[in-house]
Amino acid sequence: MEHQDWTVDTSYELLVYKLIMWPLGIWPLNKGELFSEIRLLLAASTQAATFICLTLEILNNCRGVEIVLDLFVLSVFSLLACVKGLIVHHHIHNMSENVRSAIADWSLLSQTDNSQNKELMTKYARIGKLVCFSLMIPASGGTLSWIILALPLPMFLPANSSNVIKNFPLQTACTFDPITTSKFYYLIFGLQMYQLVTTCLGNCGNDVFFFGMSMHTCGQLEILQNDLTDIEIEKEESNNWRKLKGMVKRHVHLIELVDKLEGTFNMIILAQLIMSAVLICIMGLQVIIALKTGDMFAAVKANIVLSSLMSQLFLYSYGGDCLTTQNASVALAVDKSPWYKASAVTMKNVAFIMMRANKPIYVTAGKFFDMTLSTFMEILKASVSYMSVLRIAIDV
Repeated sequence: MEHQDWTVDTSYELLVYKLIMWPLGIWPLNKGELFSEIRLLLAASTQAATFICLTLEILNNCRGVEIVLDLFVLSVFSLLACVKGLIVHHHIHNMSENVRSAIADWSLLSQTDNSQNKELMTKYARIGKLVCFSLMIPASGGTLSWIILALPLPMFLPANSSNVIKNFPLQTACTFDPITTSKFYYLIFGLQMYQLVTTCLGNCGNDVFFFGMSMHTCGQLEILQNDLTDIEIEKEESNNWRKLKGMVKRHVHLIELVDKLEGTFNMIILAQLIMSAVLICIMGLQVIIALKTGDMFAAVKANIVLSSLMSQLFLYSYGGDCLTTQNASVALAVDKSPWYKASAVTMKNVAFIMMRANKPIYVTAGKFFDMTLSTFMEILKASVSYMSVLRIAIDV
């Protein structure tokens, strides 16, 4: 049924998320399929293996503090990727409802050919894709750089050396040093390439999928606002009730989609928040030390990691804030409608709609914090304050 309803416009919005989540076995429309479960098992096990390998490499600590910090950051990302994938799979039914609803919305649009609604939906789909590419392209570039720099090529030889150094994409030269001379070297190299790719897709892919789904729901809430504002009050009471009933059902459906989205991602957001706090502290310290010692390369690397962490937190904060704002705007849309022309019974029903719309909906971090733009600003201010204190402490 989904394939029949899948239109060109559906592909414009959802295809990129499918391409990201399909290799991880967590594309919602493939739930229950054996091949999908196998892909999930492979992805989760390689992400967990990445965390274990990097932890062993950190414990061996044979190449200096800077390498250890890089490995620690990557190990946190791999752990996050594994956790995110397993949580999304656990709630895959909820995500399936969101995706199916989006497919149905685009299918209905293709049948009605409403230019105003199409413009709105396309606008939010464009925002989702723009954020997706903005996050995935740098992440993919970083992954590719780890792989390329580990290739046993003459161009990467140290000065005054003629022997090609065999390294690994995960930089696990200490742990896997004996394997560099064995016939299994290229097999391990290929496996670690796959580990890096699944870590990249799992860490950032779930984030952009959340943002894409939240943007789609925001678009549907805005369409509902337009429908409420433009509603025509007729003399026949039954017609007015039928229109209002349809809009109420639509509003309830959208609120349920937000609840399912929040129920799936609230623990993911909490994990992201905790890990980001740890990494921001470490990367902030590394930036200050690198600038003090004149190591611009280390400073740039640390700043890239900090930017990535802030981008992920901003993504959840903006998506949550947009959903909260659009739902609150439903009450304003009702107020702008010609409700004063309706009968007393209809006015009473309109009042109930406004009351429900005035009850805020939030995307939370583990039910502890509401993810809004104000929350992100607090995180940003705390991070800047922390780095200022660190700089003063180091100068002293």
